[in-house]
Amino acid sequence: MKAATNAIGFLLVVGSLGMVAVARWQSAFPNEAHRPISAPPVRLPSDSLINDSLAIAEESIVSKDPFRVANSPAGVRYDPTTDAVRPNDAAPLILVRPSFVLRAIVGGPPWQAVIDGIPGQPSGTIVRAGMTFDKLTVSAITRDNVIIKGPDTTWALSFHGRP
Repeated sequence: MKAATNAIGFLLVVGSLGMVAVARWQSAFPNEAHRPISAPPVRLPSDSLINDSLAIAEESIVSKDPFRVANSPAGVRYDPTTDAVRPNDAAPLILVRPSFVLRAIVGGPPWQAVIDGIPGQPSGTIVRAGMTFDKLTVSAITRDNVIIKGPDTTWALSFHGRP
């Protein structure tokens, strides 16, 4: 009986608070601070002013180009279909990275490897760790793979079917 009295009292309190909330909700007025503010329209600049500012910006960008020291166009037009040749035709540039083939690893520690495709060397060149061929260095040789380091690339050579 005491539990029923408590439940009825609880329901009366919740009901009366709900009625107060509904009455306050319906009698609320909008906040006066949120009225829209009127502003005069913005006057657009003339076309000549826009063109002048674009010309000034273009000149500034070209004169401060960080990627070209001379701030002038290149002497040779870029064409990826032709062989890369320097403007004075002195020496051709190498565009293709070497394609190495690991043929064998021989010996025991220290290991030696037989590699094809080293630029300027015959096929089947025998290499040891620490050997240098132009800008390529044989960094390490293990019983399973060979590491060759270049100026911007590292090759990890292994036998076909092995990682």
